[in-house]
Amino acid sequence: MDALSQAGYTLTTHLARYPALAVGLPLVGRFVSSMPIHTPVQEHYNSLDRPAWAPPAYLFAPAWASLYLSIGYASHLVALKTGPSTAPGIRDLARTGLLVYGGNLMLSFAWSPLIFWKRKYGSALVTAGGMTTTAIAMSYLYFQVDNLAGYLTLPYIGWLCYATALSSDIWIKYGQGSAADSARKMRKDARRVAKDAKDTAKDTVEHIKDKDL
Repeated sequence: MDALSQAGYTLTTHLARYPALAVGLPLVGRFVSSMPIHTPVQEHYNSLDRPAWAPPAYLFAPAWASLYLSIGYASHLVALKTGPSTAPGIRDLARTGLLVYGGNLMLSFAWSPLIFWKRKYGSALVTAGGMTTTAIAMSYLYFQVDNLAGYLTLPYIGWLCYATALSSDIWIKYGQGSAADSARKMRKDARRVAKDAKDTAKDTVEHIKDKDL
């Protein structure tokens, strides 16, 4: 474990041992990371060509807040298992889970500025993928330590999958570079194939009906 990781783990673990600090850490981090983008977020988000399933802008703040409360308290439950009275195997899993949690928070705090302020859609998509992957790893480790802590991470994983899908859609529509161009072409081709298949199925059903008549 390098010095930066050790420092992040130590900070996360010590704060997470206290319930108020455990839930406050992600909330404060999110607030600070979102300060530069708070005003223009809704305007920029509303100007995007979003899919029909995209949430309205006003849902982001309460959604993130409730999810951070959940994973913050989960980190507290896991941090309680890092003491000397815990079996070594469980203690190691708890410490690893909190280390992954710290990395996940860093990615989470970076995602909104990347996609809404910097408008680096490709980087935001990679970050969203990293958030989801580390959240799944964190959840797996938490379940080995404390079932309730594991369950508290599941809504967060669901939201991150949703955010990753949204980030992917925005990147395909607005991203720059050959990768984004290829993704747009693949989506266009896939939609054309789906439309052709739908039309073929419709024609087949009509043909069968006409034949029966």
